[in-house]
Amino acid sequence: MSKLQNAINLRPTFEDFGIQHYVETGTGGILDSNGENSLLMVSQLKKSDLTMHSIEILERIYNEAVEYFKDNDRVVMHLGNSHEELPKVLDILDENPALFFLDAHFPDSYRDQFHREVIRDDPDYIKIPLEGELRILCQKRDVSKDIIVIDDIRIYQDGPYESGNFENKSLHGGQNLDFVYELLDDTHIIIESYLKEGYLICFPVSTEEETVRNYVVGAS
Repeated sequence: MSKLQNAINLRPTFEDFGIQHYVETGTGGILDSNGENSLLMVSQLKKSDLTMHSIEILERIYNEAVEYFKDNDRVVMHLGNSHEELPKVLDILDENPALFFLDAHFPDSYRDQFHREVIRDDPDYIKIPLEGELRILCQKRDVSKDIIVIDDIRIYQDGPYESGNFENKSLHGGQNLDFVYELLDDTHIIIESYLKEGYLICFPVSTEEETVRNYVVGAS
């Protein structure tokens, strides 16, 4: 699970685009992140007008995050799969700009309390939920003012990724990313980043592309 701050420069992005809602699918571990967990980093921006929603399918990680953020009433945790929980989150958001970090995939591969890898046979909508998440977003919300960051695009396509290509793409990966362009090409500038496991970073089309690149980590 990669980190949002490896894709975009957090503070200027949140401030300059007037982001008032942060929504992520896939919380990731808080205590074992060396202080670099995405939700933790966003919460440290200390934007008084920012609400934060995180959807996590694994109860252990969910409970850890609930305990960590128990004194921060702007962080709301949601337990369950993103296809069920994301519509509920969208129902309570207003129309102010949001940033969505779509990072829920492969919950079937994680570590137990003895740090051994555990494999579960989950259905595809849980293993690789991105297309369903994005269709839910576009059906339930006008996303034209929102920023959408998609993590681990190497699951869907090969490229010169910093972390290398995904070896098991033929068995566990998606077919391609055509659905992203189908859904967002009219409303967003879509930038591919090959840092770490790869990101798609989607900014409102109303912003000049050269200006948008100022917010992307490593963009020239």
